[in-house]
Amino acid sequence: MKNTYNRIIRKLIMFMIVAVSAACLTYTQAAKIYASQIKGEVDTDSLNVRTGAGTNYDILKVNNENVRLGRGTKVSIAEELAGGWYKIDFDYAGGGRTGYVASMYISTVRDKTVLAQNLKIKAKTLMKTKVNTKPSAKSGAVVYKKKECKLKKGAAVTITGVRKKSGIIWYAVSFKYKKKELTGYIRMADIAVKKGLIQSHVIKKCQVYTKAGNVKKIYKIKKKAVKLKKGKKIKVLKEKNVKKTKWFYIRFNYNGKNVKGWVSSDNIMFTSGQEPVKPVVQPDNPVTVLPLSDAEFEAAMTAEGFPESYKPALRQLHAQYPLWQFKAYNTGLDWNDSVARESVIGKSLIPDTKEAAWKSSAEGAYDYVNDKYIVKDGTNWVCASTQAVSYYMDPRNFLSEKTMFMFETLSYEPAYQTAGCVAQALNGTIYSGASYTYTNETGAQVSKTYQDTFMEAASINGISPVHLVSRMKQEVVTGANSVSNSVTGTVPGFEGIYNFYNIGATDSSTGQAVLNGLRFASVGTTYMRPWNNPYKSIVGGAQYISGNYIKRGQNTLYLQRFNVTPNGTYEHQYMTNVVAAYSESLKAYNAYSGLVASNPFVFYIPIYGNMPETACPAPSGNLSPNNYLSAINVSGGSTGQMYMPSVPFHASDGGKVEYVYQIPAYEGTVTVGSQTINAKASVAGNGAYSLSAASVRIPLSVTAENGSVRTYNIVINLMNES
Repeated sequence: MKNTYNRIIRKLIMFMIVAVSAACLTYTQAAKIYASQIKGEVDTDSLNVRTGAGTNYDILKVNNENVRLGRGTKVSIAEELAGGWYKIDFDYAGGGRTGYVASMYISTVRDKTVLAQNLKIKAKTLMKTKVNTKPSAKSGAVVYKKKECKLKKGAAVTITGVRKKSGIIWYAVSFKYKKKELTGYIRMADIAVKKGLIQSHVIKKCQVYTKAGNVKKIYKIKKKAVKLKKGKKIKVLKEKNVKKTKWFYIRFNYNGKNVKGWVSSDNIMFTSGQEPVKPVVQPDNPVTVLPLSDAEFEAAMTAEGFPESYKPALRQLHAQYPLWQFKAYNTGLDWNDSVARESVIGKSLIPDTKEAAWKSSAEGAYDYVNDKYIVKDGTNWVCASTQAVSYYMDPRNFLSEKTMFMFETLSYEPAYQTAGCVAQALNGTIYSGASYTYTNETGAQVSKTYQDTFMEAASINGISPVHLVSRMKQEVVTGANSVSNSVTGTVPGFEGIYNFYNIGATDSSTGQAVLNGLRFASVGTTYMRPWNNPYKSIVGGAQYISGNYIKRGQNTLYLQRFNVTPNGTYEHQYMTNVVAAYSESLKAYNAYSGLVASNPFVFYIPIYGNMPETACPAPSGNLSPNNYLSAINVSGGSTGQMYMPSVPFHASDGGKVEYVYQIPAYEGTVTVGSQTINAKASVAGNGAYSLSAASVRIPLSVTAENGSVRTYNIVINLMNES
């Protein structure tokens, strides 16, 4: 009975893991936001609006036509939902509409009237005050039980935000009214903050005075007027109204000493929380994953549909790590077709330093005339051979302890993706234990560690922090004490711009990858751009990766390199480096050092139709593929005269042209000679030929060092003497 119960529990747990993981492994909770405060703008040319949050829902129709929004269309974001979707309100065809769109195609429009938010400042009213529904004198009052809310003088309120409309500053407030918690807006002039220490900052350069309202009483230290720069941190102690102008009594540090003085309130703004409050993915209630018995594991592999050729390696891994979960990702694709599609010129690249067998010699990938591989990216990235693509694409080559992490699901798993893992992943880089300071959107100076920033980026965007660090190391870390110019903030023309994941860094033969990436980072309003500090680059870049890859179903390193999902199959791949998934998997494994045995990692392993019975072998050999000729010579046997073909020979023709020679009969014989471009190639067919027939076809068979053969055809037509 106990064994039966345990089996039921195991199956239930397995089902739960599949269900959670299958949902593209994104947020398991929806983050609610308020439409009245967040506006958006369509950032693509034609955006489908759907009837529900997912591509499985129909496109919304108006007047029997699909609703598609053009670039620049203004929308209101009503709700942010799991899986990278927004519920939006918008105007269309003369009426207000509601629908659902992919959030990655909506750029949020910052409300410039908001000066501060996420505050909790205790205050009181200075007079009997009406509470407005909006920050405008023309707006109606907040109504409770059909009566306008008016607060008595001295009523307690909490300031939650600050807005400026038409030159008037309004406080967003919350308050209790007849035991009911309500919210609204009150003019700043009608409220006084309670005495205390309120974190604030200077929003424009200002003079400090010794007396409120008296501009003749300038505060001086050693006969020098004290002025505060924009961004200076201060604390508000109290306030005072003088002739309808509000003044703040502040404390600040000046040359190492605490100083107090008065400043006009229009120079000061309360500091919001360190960062705006954002949805944080909390760990689900921990579930105990029980190891499967050998028999149960065999049954699970069969149920998943793993081919027999996968099972020996999976058995070994199960024996070593019984908590690991293996899920088959059935692509529904033909293996040979997939390899061919990923071997298209420019699709999969490899360093030119690799042996010849790893590099493609297909037309467009190899320059036979100049005997070298054609660089496609940077200075040494060339096309990978079909054999190399087959090797890196075959999951069976990587079903081992370290390389399994190319199949790890990349959603945020806070139960084991801890700050310790991130610290481990950052080891060996300049970011290990390091921090940085930046100015946030409210003008406040914020100091953060890189470790905390990656953890925050993971939590906000529902993506593995270990994956983010591994991606960063793959893209911009060049050594233990060095990094790419992508993250120095010093590139001319892009000073102060950072791109920690090299997003948009499309390369070219002129080596413009860094500049292209920084250009992407410096423009636009999506993904927290411009990335003018490390925080925005790391967190905003994580939003890009999550929205454009993880939430699209490309939720493993393998699927980001080889997109064999139904969504943009063979396209929309994060990297062209055919080795990338392998190399990043090693970084992820190292980051989990000490945790691999104790955590129930979930791995999604692709399977294809018509796969070979055994894993595709790694290419080997450094033999030249060049089987081109540099010249063909045909001379008469009697006179020794050199004859020219009807179509001139060009080395670039590569045997595609048939060379026809008209030879007089009196020559009797011809001698054919040819030279190869590569000295290690050989030619069969050179020599003397009799002109006994009216037409003689002579094939020249050129064999490259690697054994590949190319045939050139010569036709000798006999010309009789008249």
